[in-house]
Amino acid sequence: MDLFRIRIARRARKAPHGLSRSLACLLLLSAVGWVAGEARAQQWRLTKEKDGIRIETRRILGARFEELRISTSLKAPPEAIADYLFGKYLDEKNRNIRRSFVQRGRDVTVWSDVLSTPVTSERCYSMRFERHAPGNGEIRVKFVSLDYVGKKPTPDCIALRSRGEWVMTPTGSGTRLTYVSLTDFGGKVPAMLAERSLSSAAVSSLRKVVAGSSGLALPKGFDD
Repeated sequence: MDLFRIRIARRARKAPHGLSRSLACLLLLSAVGWVAGEARAQQWRLTKEKDGIRIETRRILGARFEELRISTSLKAPPEAIADYLFGKYLDEKNRNIRRSFVQRGRDVTVWSDVLSTPVTSERCYSMRFERHAPGNGEIRVKFVSLDYVGKKPTPDCIALRSRGEWVMTPTGSGTRLTYVSLTDFGGKVPAMLAERSLSSAAVSSLRKVVAGSSGLALPKGFDD
């Protein structure tokens, strides 16, 4: 999930035993919420298709914002894309993000972010990436936000909530890459404004993953 073109300072450490148990409990609660959300979802509707990128949205009962699904095709294999997501995708710096790793590994990574922008209050959140291989060569990287792990920079830092997945389905010519995300930016940001920003950032993230996992130069703007 690089919903806001998240980049990091390169720091990794293992989580203490007690912290790992807490993270497991948080993940279980998030999974329950995911299943409930899926049960209340409407049908996907196509909102835009351009330059090989398909954008769809759908309403989730009780959610402030629409769920987003973006997909495209590329020549890189699923394994290369998943490795990029757990590696360089998280290692690109962003001047608006302060990040620290809680746990980092090939199949599970947890980190904490503080997002600062000129026009909104700081957002504090932790995220978990988890790799799954259900079979037939497909790889899924699921992500979910957690309560902030660590000391918040300010007591009133607003929580950002997000869950979704990257799905890498092998094809005859490479991979069909699909990004699904339901994100609540928190605070009092108008839904229409937030949804436009989230959609734009998600497309940028998809383009970044396509370029990075294919060994190409990152699209203009990713060196901010």
